[in-house]
Amino acid sequence: MHVLYTRKELLQRINELGEEITNSYKPFTNEIVAVCVLKGAIHFFSDLTLTIGLNVSYSFVQVSSYVGGGSTERVRVKSWLDESISGKHILVVEDIVDTGITLNYILKYFSKYEPASLKVVTLFEKRAHRKIEIPVDFVGFHIEDKFILGYGFDYDQKYRNIPYVGYTDA
Repeated sequence: MHVLYTRKELLQRINELGEEITNSYKPFTNEIVAVCVLKGAIHFFSDLTLTIGLNVSYSFVQVSSYVGGGSTERVRVKSWLDESISGKHILVVEDIVDTGITLNYILKYFSKYEPASLKVVTLFEKRAHRKIEIPVDFVGFHIEDKFILGYGFDYDQKYRNIPYVGYTDA
C-alpha cells in the first residue's frame, strides 16, 4: 500500500478545518450538533470535534451505499438520529463525498426536520464518480480516483485502523 496522507498531514488539515468551522459558526451561534456518518468517518469525527471551538453535541447515523469496493447506488440505513434536530445548527461529518448518493439522502432527510442550518464537512472529496451534485461547505482534501484505505476507510470492514490514508495500485 502507498501512503497518500500521513497521520501528521491528516491532523494538520483537520486542525485547519476545525478553525474554519469555528469561524464560520461563531458569528451566529456557539453550539452545533455534529453528526458522524458511521463507520468510515469515526476517526475523522473524533479528531475534528476536538478542534472545534464551540459547544459540540454528538450524534451518529449509519448510512451507506457501498459494499466492498464500490457503490451499489442504493442507500442502506442501519441506524438513524435518536434526537430532534429541529431548529439546531447541524454539521454532517462525512469521510468522503464520492458519488453524492449517500450524502444527498442524508441532507434531504435532515432538511425535513427544519434545522437552523445544515452544513457538511468531508475529509475527502472525489469527483470521478459523482452522480449527484452536493454542496460541501468544508473539504479536507480533493483526491483523484483512488480506492483509499486506513483512517476509517475499509475494504469489506478491514484496514479501518491503519493510522494513515493509503491506496493500492490494484
